[in-house]
Amino acid sequence: MDIPEDIHQHVLGIARAIAEASSAGDTRAQWQLHGQLREFCHAMADAGRDHPFLWETLADFTRDDRVAIGLYQRALLQVRQLGSAEAEASICMELAQRHLVLAEPAIAYAFALRADDAARLTDDLPLRQRVSQFLLDHSLDDPQG
Repeated sequence: MDIPEDIHQHVLGIARAIAEASSAGDTRAQWQLHGQLREFCHAMADAGRDHPFLWETLADFTRDDRVAIGLYQRALLQVRQLGSAEAEASICMELAQRHLVLAEPAIAYAFALRADDAARLTDDLPLRQRVSQFLLDHSLDDPQG
């Protein structure tokens, strides 16, 4: 999945700044930078340059699980249209993690199964291992037994 270089660099710069602010314990800077990232994502979408990378990254830095889930779902819709199995698996794993945090194990497990289906179409062994480990760790949460 190709990410336009200017979008990638801009988002990466904000993401690094958020990480640095987090390391420094500067919550105010984190929120300001998160706002900048959110504005950039919307500006790119409004300009016809929407990309799942934007929404996945914004979701990664969103603390509110429900809000993050909505952002990941937006990215997932776009990824499915682009046909990127690796990105789909990654996003589905993030959705599984967020639903697990919200004590929604059946939904989490369903997203993990979707991640597994997508990951099997890739050569990304660490991703496949991560998905398999999640399914093993949460197999007791499987609503099918």
